[in-house]
Amino acid sequence: RAKRDTSAPTVASRFWLRLETLTGGFERPETRFDLLARALDKGEGDRAERPAPCPPVDERPRAISVTEVDGLKADPYAFYARKMLRLSALDAPGEEPDARWRGTFLHQVLGDWGNADAFGQGKLLPRLIKAFDESGLHPVVRALWLPRFEEAAAFFESQVAEGRTEGRVPIKAEVKGTTEAAGVKLTGQVDRIDRLPDGRLAIIDYKTGAPPSDKQVKEGFALQLGLNGFLAEIGAFEGVTGEAAAFEYWSQARDGERGYGKVKSPTSGRGKNKSIPEEFVGDTFHAFEQAVEHWLTGDAPFEAKLHPDLAYHEYDQLMRYDEWRGRSG
Repeated sequence: RAKRDTSAPTVASRFWLRLETLTGGFERPETRFDLLARALDKGEGDRAERPAPCPPVDERPRAISVTEVDGLKADPYAFYARKMLRLSALDAPGEEPDARWRGTFLHQVLGDWGNADAFGQGKLLPRLIKAFDESGLHPVVRALWLPRFEEAAAFFESQVAEGRTEGRVPIKAEVKGTTEAAGVKLTGQVDRIDRLPDGRLAIIDYKTGAPPSDKQVKEGFALQLGLNGFLAEIGAFEGVTGEAAAFEYWSQARDGERGYGKVKSPTSGRGKNKSIPEEFVGDTFHAFEQAVEHWLTGDAPFEAKLHPDLAYHEYDQLMRYDEWRGRSG
């Protein structure tokens, strides 16, 4: 065991002392562990390289959802592991609810508010509280999360009510659509669609955290909103027709000093990274086509972590990420 910890001596554990007593004392090992430690740092032997599997084109997936395209572009290897190797990360035993759980929870509540309550004023908060009561969350977690969700829910209700006074009406919630595009099957589920006063459509995506930045959207790494707009325009969502003219993220995140709940659009307002509304669906679909032609109908390798800052971490151990990062270009 270590005799010292930085500048202070250490105290042996009770277990260690018990073993020492029962064995009559430990003999100093002949093995030089300090030399072994130095040998580990030499890095001799085979080192893991950045994985880039390249399966035959005819074996690659021919179906993708609007939520998977971003992951394909950011970390092709993770997409390969999930879709082709069919490996799914398991939740750790006793794991506490995380951001993914919050996202599923919020989408379910907001979806029920639309489909069961027709986005009725005063209906969302009671539904939210009931969902929390039935969730089985630990009381401490409930006490931390519920006030934030309540504040965001009140903001969402006020925004919908304000929109109604201007002629904007929510028409669909959590509706699915499918089409054939760029040689693959594209599926999507839109969180909400509103009919604008001029008859065109607004596509809404709910977020529990901060929405993607305008720069990220413009560079083609947040395609879900635009692809759902594409599905809406071609009539893939049942009962929905029209041109997609507005694109919005409705987030539960804090909006400065105002409180929780915010609406942000990559196509409205000012800024050099703002997308042009009339070109948004076309630009998004073009980025989607490029990704499909590169990895699904093309023969590009599924290289790991092309954009680490936008990738998730479920498959880091499988790709031996810690062994090769910093050594690969």
